[in-house]
Amino acid sequence: MTASERTVTELLHNGAVVTYFDPSPFAEDVFRRAVAVGPEIVDPQTNLRWIPLVRTDARIELVVWAVVVDIAPCA
Repeated sequence: MTASERTVTELLHNGAVVTYFDPSPFAEDVFRRAVAVGPEIVDPQTNLRWIPLVRTDARIELVVWAVVVDIAPCA
């Protein structure tokens, strides 16, 4: 299996801490951390992979895999 064939799900588990780049010009920090709350979601039209996360302010967010910097497994 090549790296491009691997999925985020191989690393992603509920409770995993995901660090990702926040490209928003209004973001307080360049990088954010949030907790994974489900498996990756693949858009069937674009083939983009999205990760459902819950942020520290309790907002749920979908983050595209391309901006993920690190995934730390849950303890």
